[in-house]
Amino acid sequence: GAYLAAGGNPLALPQEIPLPHPENKFTINATDVSVKRVGGGWQLWVGQRFLRDFGDSELDARDAARVYRDIRPTEWVTIGSPRPVVEYGLINGRPPATIGGPGIAAQNQPNSLNPTNPTAPINFATASGTGNSGFLGQGPAMTGAGARHVIPIDLRTVRVEAIRGVWCVRDDDNLFFNFGPVKDDAEQAVAVIHRYGFNRVGIVGQLAPLMSYLFVGNDQAPAAAKGPLAKAALQSQINGLSRVGIPVPGVGYVGEMTPFDPRKLDVRKDGTEWVVATGSEVIGRYGQSEWAARDAARTIQDSKYNEFCKLGSCGLTFFLSNGKTPTRVPFSAQGRRFDPGALKVQPYSGGFAITENGRHLLNCASTEEGEVMIQVLKHFKFDQMCHIGPTPKLGISFLAKGR
Repeated sequence: GAYLAAGGNPLALPQEIPLPHPENKFTINATDVSVKRVGGGWQLWVGQRFLRDFGDSELDARDAARVYRDIRPTEWVTIGSPRPVVEYGLINGRPPATIGGPGIAAQNQPNSLNPTNPTAPINFATASGTGNSGFLGQGPAMTGAGARHVIPIDLRTVRVEAIRGVWCVRDDDNLFFNFGPVKDDAEQAVAVIHRYGFNRVGIVGQLAPLMSYLFVGNDQAPAAAKGPLAKAALQSQINGLSRVGIPVPGVGYVGEMTPFDPRKLDVRKDGTEWVVATGSEVIGRYGQSEWAARDAARTIQDSKYNEFCKLGSCGLTFFLSNGKTPTRVPFSAQGRRFDPGALKVQPYSGGFAITENGRHLLNCASTEEGEVMIQVLKHFKFDQMCHIGPTPKLGISFLAKGR
């Protein structure tokens, strides 16, 4: 009708498409959204429900609050865990939409998938529309307020693809979301995009993307770049993925690896806890002890680690240096030694575990997972369990090569 006559994208309409998984949603009243200063950081709340912590960035927290107030959702949905990778609001089951207003133009903006290297190029749009003329009768209206950037989605080519050992949502021109090893979440995101006709990603965050949300843009998307420059820009996004699989010869990609610059490790408050982090990836939690967090960051920096790896359902972690096993174990982190040649997977306490000469070393979800973990330990020649932190529960435990 009027929507198509105005030049709208016929694909950007809600479809009767079943979702592979139930939506992780909660009821929300946008008038209850507030920004609070808690424990030295800026937090977003809706009523008595905590939504997210923005650290010391008051402006980013207020931008996020503007997004909620602009959409005026009755339901809010997140995809991804433990932290949301992408979010969206619904208004009585319908997607919010905007015709964008006068200011949407293609620019080179920071890469939404790469907070540790925000200058990696990605071609998307800056949102500055302020109109509220609605969706021409097709759905609820919004203005795009709060978004620092808006990326157009090509609904004809958007898809799930495995890239460097992680599951990503992309179209022919851009990578949008990195769901790490969780294929189910990536498939859910693409199904949601088609079900609701979402053709825009809004990005909140000045220096790095802190929140990504989906909506329908009824304005004309900027024409995508073509040719060698476009291919180079896409390859730059792939090279700059902020987390990838861990490549292990003879095994393939396993777990997750987050490259980081040790000189730029972040010691900050996350809620009431002090953490050591790189971008949105928390490396270690240190409770109320800022001193312990800063000491841990110095130890990681002095050891010249630059890749943080996670493996297995037990959350096993270790560091690498340019894909190789570090040869130096911090003195303060010396721990239990083990013989990698004596490791086996055995039933243990109703489940499974990796044992060393019959002694428990690590939990695993299955025999298959345990065998893969042993292959990884042997490949990197790990023979020591280490810990940096004031207590066994606070800090970071990791594998190392001590001999």
